[in-house]
Amino acid sequence: MTPKPKQSIAQLLLEGQTTIHNSLSDPEIQSLVAGFGYMVEKLNAANGLCAAAQAAVNLQKSKEGGQQESTRLLSEAERTARDAYQALAKVARAVFIKDKAQLVTLGLTGRQPRDIAEFLTAAYTLFDNAAALPALADYGYGAARLQTERGKIVALDQANRRQEAAKGAAQQATRDQEAALQSLHDWLAQYRKIARVALREKPQLLEKLGIAARTSRIAARSEG
Repeated sequence: MTPKPKQSIAQLLLEGQTTIHNSLSDPEIQSLVAGFGYMVEKLNAANGLCAAAQAAVNLQKSKEGGQQESTRLLSEAERTARDAYQALAKVARAVFIKDKAQLVTLGLTGRQPRDIAEFLTAAYTLFDNAAALPALADYGYGAARLQTERGKIVALDQANRRQEAAKGAAQQATRDQEAALQSLHDWLAQYRKIARVALREKPQLLEKLGIAARTSRIAARSEG
């Protein structure tokens, strides 16, 4: 059997708002469901569940957007930092082509790391140790320029930290959203089952709650 498609978030929220609002606004529905344990206090609490679910959805969207923006900024910072690293690395390799010890000091004995964490370590090594090599000043890398270019590495480091924080916040918001929606879903599932019993003689009230009345059965009982 093909499983029933999962109910969308929008559908669940609309169902919750319709069911709870109309239960609270209709005195007859209130009276009938109260006889099955659903007093106004319970319905108001459910209204809180609905509001909490909507708030959780809004927050998740906000955090997701924040993560996407932080990822974009990280990508830009990485391109800038890697360009700065490559430029100094190429100059240093040319200057110290016959001085392997200096290349080791600068961390230029292998390929540029692809991983951001490893790249940051390599980049800090390159720029910090380059500051102690006066020979590079003759090729455009004096103290001031090294400090400016190193700032691009720092900017990447900060952007990476912000992106990790934004990713964590988005993941937590998603978990909170799922929990809030599940709570609303569970409440509605139980309430709608009991409302079918409480309002079984009032199909128009079931329709008001967004619950399809089983008209065929009602008609059958009437004919019988």
